[in-house]
Amino acid sequence: MSEGIPAYAILKRLLETTQELELDCDQFQELLAPWLDGKVDDPQVAALIEHHRQQCAECGQEVDVLRQALASDDKA
Repeated sequence: MSEGIPAYAILKRLLETTQELELDCDQFQELLAPWLDGKVDDPQVAALIEHHRQQCAECGQEVDVLRQALASDDKA
């Protein structure tokens, strides 16, 4: 868990922001490339992806790394 933030506070935040419909990490991974390429046209799906990115530290970090890699490719 995050340093400096008590585990109960993290769990409380996650429980408070849980939605009825959510993506799991496998579903997120399947949608990640099209989402980063701007090919997810359904606003509900895009919202689910964004919500998962915010909730899941590992997937959020992966998005950050991929965005940095894509940005460096654009500069090359």
